[in-house]
Amino acid sequence: MGLTKEIEMKLKTTTNLTDKIKSVRGYEDNGLLKMDYRVQSSAKLPKGKVGNRFRSSTGKAYSAMAMKYFEKHKFELALEHYESLFDNLENTDEPTFGDVAELALAEAEADRRKTDATKDYLRILYNDVAPTFCDMKLVDIKPSTIKAWQLSIGTKKSISQSRFNKIFYVLKRVLDYSIENGYIETNPISYVKRTSKLFKKQQKKDDNYFSKEQMRLILDDTCEDGTTIDKAKHAFINTYMYVAFFTGARVGEIASLTFDSIDFENSLITFATSIRKSVLDVTKTDEVRQVPMVKELAEVLQRFKGDSDRRYVFVNPKTGSYYRDTRSIVDTYYMPMLKRLKLPRIVMYQTRATFASIAMERGVPISTISKCLGHKSTEITSRFYLKFGKISNNDIRDQLESLSA
Repeated sequence: MGLTKEIEMKLKTTTNLTDKIKSVRGYEDNGLLKMDYRVQSSAKLPKGKVGNRFRSSTGKAYSAMAMKYFEKHKFELALEHYESLFDNLENTDEPTFGDVAELALAEAEADRRKTDATKDYLRILYNDVAPTFCDMKLVDIKPSTIKAWQLSIGTKKSISQSRFNKIFYVLKRVLDYSIENGYIETNPISYVKRTSKLFKKQQKKDDNYFSKEQMRLILDDTCEDGTTIDKAKHAFINTYMYVAFFTGARVGEIASLTFDSIDFENSLITFATSIRKSVLDVTKTDEVRQVPMVKELAEVLQRFKGDSDRRYVFVNPKTGSYYRDTRSIVDTYYMPMLKRLKLPRIVMYQTRATFASIAMERGVPISTISKCLGHKSTEITSRFYLKFGKISNNDIRDQLESLSA
């Protein structure tokens, strides 16, 4: 605590100092000016404090001049320190949402493997939750308050139900934290339904992946009809798509791939890291997995590597390292390629669905597909990635014929 002119001017406006402060003395300790004061027996004590005696450093070096100033303002300085002891959450009688929000998310982060999710939740807190709830006392937040906020989000923003689920989680996490720490007795959000017709339904993904023909069109593309810029980018995106289609790896896993993780001798690719929302971290499932590398993919990667000694497979030419934002790969390489080949704007992440679905069509066991994708169970693979909308009648007939073979 510094003895500044601003503090002096502020404290001069304080009246009835002795109503709270009983006595004050200054003393020297290791070259610093410190104070020892007592509050009146009627004064409120901070939670956890026993006795009415307090000690604090003034933050100033001990000197005759500093002591003279202190003697003149010692009651004001003692009162300032005393009141500052109540300026914390533990001594707040009715904390606000803003008092606990960041603490709640920080506690949740300790149990979360990924820091990128925490950053997203903080953005949601500041942009979507805090403007409504920040200054509200926790005890004043009612189900009707939350429903009005939900209505406001749904009418002002065109967002999907899944995105609102994340926003809803942030609010719920703060209120859950408040319950756990005794700031409120009941959780008002438990009376509010998360789902609402206000938000867009998830788009069906049955046709949201590449067919076998579209996959081959991409892989066999030589970019002969492309511009000079297209040709300069072709090797990068063509190799990237080979890795995506033949391994089913996630976008961030491919972006962080190193040549050290590619075993050409044993034809294996190891996925141990991923880039998600600009953060290089472990994979989504926090596990290292190996995917066998087919001959066609190995040849493409060998050719793309050439004589280079670079560490990362897919290098950002501006930095010489990996792309910290996978969105840059989408905008710079992927979307221009789709446009040139006159293909639909399918989300690049759906190369995983393409891998899984085509592998299933060709008779690859679901257990193998699940292992390559890095799923903990085949049930996850079945639920999210195995779609049959693009199997032709001839494909189905061939599969059924195998029953009588």
